[in-house]
Amino acid sequence: MQIDLSKFISNNQTVAVALSGGGDSMALLNYMLNESKKYQIKVVAINIEHGIRGDESKSDTEFVKNYCKDNQVPLLTYSVDCVAYALKHGLSVEQAGRILRYQIFNTAIQEGKCDKVATAHHQKDNFESVLFNLFRGSGLKGLAGIDENFENKIIRPLLSVSKEQINEYLAKNHIPYVTDQTNFDDKYTRNAIRLNILPEIEKVFPEAEKSVYRFSQIARLEDEYIKEQTLEKIDFFESKVSVKLPIHNALLSRATVFALKHLGVTKDWEKTHIDSVIMLKDSLNGTMVTLKNNIVAIKEYDTITFYKNLKNTDIVIPFSLGEIAFDDKKLFITKIDKVADIKNGLFADKDKIPNDAVIRTRRDGDRFTKFGGGTKNLSDYLTDKKIPLLERDSIPLLAVGNDILAIFGLAISDKIKVDETTKTIIELK
Repeated sequence: MQIDLSKFISNNQTVAVALSGGGDSMALLNYMLNESKKYQIKVVAINIEHGIRGDESKSDTEFVKNYCKDNQVPLLTYSVDCVAYALKHGLSVEQAGRILRYQIFNTAIQEGKCDKVATAHHQKDNFESVLFNLFRGSGLKGLAGIDENFENKIIRPLLSVSKEQINEYLAKNHIPYVTDQTNFDDKYTRNAIRLNILPEIEKVFPEAEKSVYRFSQIARLEDEYIKEQTLEKIDFFESKVSVKLPIHNALLSRATVFALKHLGVTKDWEKTHIDSVIMLKDSLNGTMVTLKNNIVAIKEYDTITFYKNLKNTDIVIPFSLGEIAFDDKKLFITKIDKVADIKNGLFADKDKIPNDAVIRTRRDGDRFTKFGGGTKNLSDYLTDKKIPLLERDSIPLLAVGNDILAIFGLAISDKIKVDETTKTIIELK
């Protein structure tokens, strides 16, 4: 069993081997210990008792503790209750165990107890994962299988190694290990695949394990390329995500998932959500679809934009000089001596603004007299300026009745423009 560890680790790093006491993890620990001088690394072990198998699980942990003590291997030990966590969060015990394990791995790294955590996933585990994801209807990312070097923190050095090679290594080096009896219980989904499906496939395709590993590596490479191309099309904001058009359907599908995740939907999206977003590409401007958790996607000129937490805002504030809080914005209305460059900024004649003017959001019937003359419905004017439909309700307006005197950040009405008779100039920002 030969592994090039240089692509996983650097000199002087501390690597914690996730050690259950089973054959795979015991083989990995011993291999890492044997190679530690060559790669100038420190090897420790990390054991998690999952609270699933009662005394048997505790016995496995004792085996790990004794082995590490006898062989002078530093050991980090943790205990979790997978069953309680699964019930609380509506998960399977398998899902709960994985979440809790990786929480502990990340905590150990963050606390400086190790630089990386090495798990003993091997080629057959990858085979099992690819089929599991395929049967669930996963996309290309799922078919990429197990990540060999996840976020440069969780490493899987045995991923290209077969189970048979691991067993040979254990026997050759007389390495003791324990057997987890739940590995033979096919009520767990992954066990059912490993115990019942993989053997039947390998009867017909003896090299299936290696072939699927090669396939998963190709899928991972292509998945990374699609991700890079997709991200070039996306702009992320706090409460919205904009996707630039034109875009290929494959990239838009991925962009939709990225947008939903960014806006707080981490699971349970469906293909119908993606299909409805793809339909927006050829829809009229302003067409909107509702997705998960009241997130909406809308066709806005040359983008498809995803929004969350939409509000029907109706704000009215008396006009005054100074700093004004307007929803989540700050407005600044300041007196200035002269206009250096009237094209850069919004400047108005204060004396032309009626005393009953207010700063508010838009209403039906609003109209705007453009700088230079010509009155239009505010809605039409904002359409001409290509202001996204769902942003129009939050734009601050200086208004008297339905007469709009200024659109903050955009335009000043001809009615309050600065001219040769102006005595007091104000700037609106």
